Amino acid sequence: MTLDKNIAKLAHRIRRESEDAIPFQQAWMTAADQFGALPVHTMAPRDRIPLRVEYTGESVPAARSSIGNDTLGLGLDHCSDDQRAFRALLALAFFNGNVYTGPTAKWNYVVVASYDPVMSPRHDQLVMVAERAPENVATRLLTTDGAGSRGIPGLRHEVSYECHGQRSLCLRHLPTGALLTITGDPAGCRRGRRRSLSPQHRYLTIDHDVTNHERRALAAVPPMSHDATTLLAGLVSRYNLADRRGRWATSLSWDPLDRPSAVHRRKSDVRMHGAMRRLWGSGDSWVYRWTGYPEPHDLAIALTHREVGIKGARFTRTRGAFRVTLGTASLELFGEKG
Repeated sequence: MTLDKNIAKLAHRIRRESEDAIPFQQAWMTAADQFGALPVHTMAPRDRIPLRVEYTGESVPAARSSIGNDTLGLGLDHCSDDQRAFRALLALAFFNGNVYTGPTAKWNYVVVASYDPVMSPRHDQLVMVAERAPENVATRLLTTDGAGSRGIPGLRHEVSYECHGQRSLCLRHLPTGALLTITGDPAGCRRGRRRSLSPQHRYLTIDHDVTNHERRALAAVPPMSHDATTLLAGLVSRYNLADRRGRWATSLSWDPLDRPSAVHRRKSDVRMHGAMRRLWGSGDSWVYRWTGYPEPHDLAIALTHREVGIKGARFTRTRGAFRVTLGTASLELFGEKG
């Protein structure tokens, strides 16, 4: 039985048990809530804010900054084209590392993941809440001068400030113009009263043009179709979600639901520290292989979920993997035991 039929069946039962005192539309909403299939695109913004918080773990103020009157759904994918392109590039930093030694493996996924940042995707920027050490996270992602530089090519320090007693760093990606804010403030405040005009470390700033080394690094990234860009950007927006009904989670370094079935993913048998991750492809076709968390089924659900998934995305299981499709693009998910 399909999900829609299950919801309708439960709604009829709720109405019948109320002796028709509950209108069918109200009964349908109650049933959809229990199945995790609320029609978020038709809900008032104020009703979507607490729902988003349940999934993302953001603070209410952060979620409120992410959902406005014109926001689509829960706002995880509602962003500018520049933001979407940057998030797709960021996916190649977050989801490649350790045994894999491709051209984006030095963009520092491993260290960033250890801080378990909470993602707060917004239309005009991506906010990463790293309460323990936002400066450390920024240090890992920002490039330094020279051919041996690590970090995301073209990412620059723009300004640092303090809000609610916590430090925030605004980073600008020159090739796309997209903004990334890394903050210790759970509310993800946009501005503070006390600003620092110079960074604490020797970062490249927005006054430094993209270097030749960075241009070569960016040129090594395969082209992405529009639909594939949306899928890869969606991985970043769903970096650490947890199902509000406790059935799935996408955290990269642990299982927030503490399920016995996930124990086998705790230790990855790799030659270096932590899990092995490889996200690569070209055009419409991309493949993601990894050991450790999350469960592949969990990630497939998160990308296609009725409430929190990418609109129009679907998944099927094939050849021992999960295949997520959106338009003409596909993302194969191969979760391998450590």
